[in-house]
Amino acid sequence: AVVSTQSTGVSRAAYGHVKSLMKPLLHFIDNHRLWVPNTFPLHCMKLIMDSIRMQNSFIAVTQLLGHLEEHRDGAAKLRVSLVEVVSQSVTLASAESITPTILEMFGSLLRRLKESITTCNKQGVAVEDVREEGEYQEAIVQSVEKFTRSLQTYTKVEVCTHIINSIPTFIMTEEDEQIERIYLQCIMKITQSLNSTLDTITLPLLFPSSFLVPLQALALSPSSTTRAVSQQIYHTVLDRAGNQAKLLPNVELGELSEEGITFGAQKNQDVLFFKQRGQEIYFRVFEGLLKEDNNLDNYTRTFCTALLWCIEIPSNEVLVEMVHMVFGLQDEACSNPRSNVNILHALVAAFLVFASRLSQNNAFYQHVSEVNTRRKADKPHLLPTVALSSIDEDGEGAEEVENGLGPYMFDATVVAECLKQQGTNVERLSDPYHYKRAAIPRTPESIHSLKLNATSDGIVASEIQTCPIEEVTYDSLKQALQNSQKLGHVVNESKERLLSQESYEECMAKSNEKRSQMMALRQQVFGNFRNGDVSPTESTHSLIDLDNLNNLSIELPDMYVY
Repeated sequence: AVVSTQSTGVSRAAYGHVKSLMKPLLHFIDNHRLWVPNTFPLHCMKLIMDSIRMQNSFIAVTQLLGHLEEHRDGAAKLRVSLVEVVSQSVTLASAESITPTILEMFGSLLRRLKESITTCNKQGVAVEDVREEGEYQEAIVQSVEKFTRSLQTYTKVEVCTHIINSIPTFIMTEEDEQIERIYLQCIMKITQSLNSTLDTITLPLLFPSSFLVPLQALALSPSSTTRAVSQQIYHTVLDRAGNQAKLLPNVELGELSEEGITFGAQKNQDVLFFKQRGQEIYFRVFEGLLKEDNNLDNYTRTFCTALLWCIEIPSNEVLVEMVHMVFGLQDEACSNPRSNVNILHALVAAFLVFASRLSQNNAFYQHVSEVNTRRKADKPHLLPTVALSSIDEDGEGAEEVENGLGPYMFDATVVAECLKQQGTNVERLSDPYHYKRAAIPRTPESIHSLKLNATSDGIVASEIQTCPIEEVTYDSLKQALQNSQKLGHVVNESKERLLSQESYEECMAKSNEKRSQMMALRQQVFGNFRNGDVSPTESTHSLIDLDNLNNLSIELPDMYVY
């Protein structure tokens, strides 16, 4: 009877009345303890969502989320049931909801996730409570996944941007690590639901700065697990043609070729986007590969990211930028001793095998094949099949670092000449590989110890200098706002006082006098130009007598009288 009455009433409910109908229903379910099991609430919400207009359906979901917030201190089983009801209801509401409303709903779910993680990390929490909180968190993640299934691609990207900017900037505690991990899990669920029309979406829409920059920062995280998950998210969004499944298994074998690869169509927006962000993108790949605590998953996924940019934007400019980064890796491996030096040499070989085949340049491919043949005979540990297969779970590889590797190194001059004969602009290959912008800081120490100097080429990091920490609190912001309001009142009072001291006729006379002066000065200036009294070489300052400048100055009135 309650369900029938509610359905009949809601079918006639206007925009502002849905809330009035949802509130008694939720209280009825609370009073009769019908949330666990949630069969009855699910049935009620299905009838309600089917009865009201789609543009009003988000109000019902908002009411459910508000009710979930009221029960945030309740039993975990009750909250799990509530989230399941939200999950079922939101699939019907999200298609017609506007973006600000969607972000507000996601913000509410993220706050519930964070509260649950905080509860699990409190001292003295029972094991059973932690298990139930885990089920509650998993229910929220599943709700996020269902929520985004019917959304458009650009809306999904906007939601991902909202979530990734909610991740703590500084990972200081275990609680921060758990929040980062579960937020990335939510983003992964959203990106995996990107629809099949992704190949028609341009890269600037998929990678706005507010999403790309924090994603690249996470790809350089101190945690190898976070770096791997970030690269996986990177691939899911970037890979519009479904090539990562063909690339990842072949990286370790070094058998990469253009066969079986689906190349994207060259779009002007994508090319322009890469011209703006390409150097930064490949420098982040360069930094990620240099991490000495990388495991095999980190190397292969970061490697795949670099290749996907070449595939998604089939342009010589992208190929040259990748080759430039590859020779930067080789120089770094030769000049600076590190534990993963052989792995870097192996990745350079794998990169250049793919680049030579992608460019369809026989001379380029022949040079790469000759070097790899010499390595196979004398230095097999510099090949991907040996170096990458020797990496253990901690990222440590069996290294055989030695000098005198000249004959076993790839020659940047030869590669540049091969590409130049093909008509490719290779000026960048003659420059040492570097990127002027400072690396993205991921720890509080790196923030306060970084001194930035502005140069003509951009911003570069220089010597360490401790910066004072500016404390911005709620009270200081409140005081600043009050001061600005007081200043505005003082200005308004001074204007009112000025008007009250003079009559309307006096204000009119002053306004007309200033207007006459302005008109006379304008006529004088225009008259001088028309009469040819001023030569082209004469300074414009000669039009006005500097000695009488004060007499000619005009103060515009604060208020005009018409």
